[in-house]
Amino acid sequence: MVAWDLTTGQRRQATTAPLGVETAAIEPDGHGLWWFDAAPGGQGRWLRAPFEGGHPRPALDGVPAGRMHGLAFDPRSGLAAVGVGVADHSRYYLGRPGERARLVAEEPGYAAVVGLAPGGRLLATAGRPAGPAAVRLWSPASGVLVDAIPGAAGDGEGGAVWALGFRPDLTTARPELLLVLERAGRYTLACWRQGEGIRTHGPGSALDFATEITACWYGPGRTVLVQQDRAGRSRLLRADLDRGTTTVLPTPEGTIIDFSCAPDRTVHCLWSRDGEPPRPLICHPESPESSESAEHPEPPERPDHSGHSGRSTTASRGTAPGGTTGPGRRELWTHRPYGQIHSFVATPPGRRAGHRPWPTVFLVHGGPHTHDRDAYDARTEALLQAGFAVVRTNYRGSTGYGPRWRDDFGHRVGLAQLEDLAAVRGHLIDAGVSEPGRTGLCGYSWGGYLTLLAMGVQPRLWDVGLAVAPVADYTAAYRATTPALREVDDRLFGGTPEQVPHRYRAACPMTYVDRVRGPLFLAASADDEKCPAEQIERYLAALRRRDVPHRVRWLGGGHDVGRAPAGHAAAWAAMVRYADDTLRTSPRTADRRNSGRTGSHHPVHHTEERSIP
Repeated sequence: MVAWDLTTGQRRQATTAPLGVETAAIEPDGHGLWWFDAAPGGQGRWLRAPFEGGHPRPALDGVPAGRMHGLAFDPRSGLAAVGVGVADHSRYYLGRPGERARLVAEEPGYAAVVGLAPGGRLLATAGRPAGPAAVRLWSPASGVLVDAIPGAAGDGEGGAVWALGFRPDLTTARPELLLVLERAGRYTLACWRQGEGIRTHGPGSALDFATEITACWYGPGRTVLVQQDRAGRSRLLRADLDRGTTTVLPTPEGTIIDFSCAPDRTVHCLWSRDGEPPRPLICHPESPESSESAEHPEPPERPDHSGHSGRSTTASRGTAPGGTTGPGRRELWTHRPYGQIHSFVATPPGRRAGHRPWPTVFLVHGGPHTHDRDAYDARTEALLQAGFAVVRTNYRGSTGYGPRWRDDFGHRVGLAQLEDLAAVRGHLIDAGVSEPGRTGLCGYSWGGYLTLLAMGVQPRLWDVGLAVAPVADYTAAYRATTPALREVDDRLFGGTPEQVPHRYRAACPMTYVDRVRGPLFLAASADDEKCPAEQIERYLAALRRRDVPHRVRWLGGGHDVGRAPAGHAAAWAAMVRYADDTLRTSPRTADRRNSGRTGSHHPVHHTEERSIP
C-alpha cells in the first residue's frame, strides 16, 4: 500500500506485507491508515499506522482474527466499526481507533458492515441482497436489532436490496441510509430513514437505471454520485435525490475502476480502457464541463485501420466483429434467441496482424456476477505479444446488462455459460478470426471452473484448458468454502446440494471427467479458502487414473494467487508456453466448425510442480 499526500506530492510505501494488501482505508480526519493484514487463507486482522509513517498496531484492540467483513467510520463521533467472520458467524465490533473495541452484535452466516450513522446512532450490516434480511440496522448502544429490510422490499418476490452508507451530514435522530433496489428489472436509488421506511421517486424517474449501479453520498444535502456499468464500460453521474434528476459527468470512454470523493468535493477516479494501463483522473462534479487528468492529459483518439474513432461505441451485430476500442481491438455481438452475447476481441499486432486465423484463447471471467470490461488487462497484452487472439466474453450471469441477463438462465449453472462461449467460438470461426483445433480457455476462480467444465462437456470444441484456483468438484467445494460463497451458490442453484442435488451434479466438472481429453494446466494454492485444494486434488487424481495429459503447479498466496507475485508470474509464463505448444500448429484439414482435436499435440503428459512464495 502506498500513502500519497496530495498537498505535498510525497508518496511512500506504507506496508511491507510479503503477500501484499487488498483492502485499505484512510481515517476521515486523515491521521491514520487502516489495512486488513491477511494470511494466505484469508484470515487476518485490521492494522493501523499514522499516515505520515510509523509502526503498525492493531486498529482496534480486543477484535479476534477472522475474515474481513467490512469497515465503517463515523467522522462526528470518531468511532469505527468492523465486521469479522469467525467460524460460520459474523461479529460486529465498535471502538475508537487504537483503543479497545466492544462486541455490538453477532449473527450466523455471512454479513458485512456497510455503514455507521453520524454520532454512532445506528450500525448497518448487509447480508444476501435477495434474502429475508438483506439489510439489518442495529443499535450500537444496546446491540438490539432496530429494523431489517428484506430483499423483497425491492420488488416483492425476486427483488433485492443493497445498502451503501449513511448520509454523513444528517445529525438528526433519524439517520438516512442510501440504498439500491432491484425492481421491475431495473435498479433504482432509494433511502431508508428510521421511523419512515424506504423512500423512492418511483419507477420511470431519472433515478431508475437499466444496468447495475453503485453510489455514495456527495457533499452536504441529498446529492449522490452514481457509477453505472453498461456493456463493459462505466460512467459517473451526479444525482439529486430531492428533484429526482441526474447529470452525467464528462469522463473518457472506458472503465472507472474506482472513485473517491475528496474533502474539496473533487472526485478522484482510477480510469482505464482496453490496451491502456490505469491512470488517475480528477473530476469536478460542480463544473460538469471540467474533467482533467491528475497526471497526464487525455491521450488523443486512436484511429483504427478502417478510419473509425478509437472511442466508437457502435458495435456490429452481424457476423464480424463490430465496434472498435483501438487497433486490433473489436467488439463482437453474437445473436442468440435469448439475447446478444457481448465480447471484447483483441488480435495480435505488428507482423502477426495479417496471419489470420489466429490461435485463440478465451479469457473467461469469474464471479459469475462480474464482467469483462473495456479496460487494461495484462494477461491480454501478454497473450497478444505471444501471437494469440484474445476473447473476453460476458456470458449470461455477467453484470452490466441488467437483471435478466444476470439471472435468467434457469439455474443451469455452468451449462448456460458454456453455451454462450461455444456460440461466440462459432461466430469467430465464421468470421475468420479463429479456427477449429486452435482454440482454448483460460480462467481464474469461477472462470477456472467454467474451463474445467467445458473440457468435459464440450471436449471437441476446446483444445487446451488453463485453470487457476478453480472449482473442480462443486459439492465438495460448497461444503468447504466460506459462508459468503455458500450463500452465492444457494442463490445460483436455488438451494443447497442436499436440496437440489441434481443441479449441482449437472454443473460439476467431476461429473464429466470421463469425457475430458485434455490437455489441461491447473494452478492452485494449498491455502485456498474459497476453492479448497482437496477438491482440486480429487479432480487431478481422476485425470491421472484416466491418463489425461495435464500439468499442475501449486502456488502460495491463497485464493488470490497474485499475492505471491513471483510464483504467479512463473505459473502464468508456463501456462502461455503450454498453450503455445498446443495451439501453434494449424489444423488446416480440420472440420471448420466441429473439430476440436486435429492438429493438436500434447508435449507434456502430466507433471506436478510446487512454487514457494
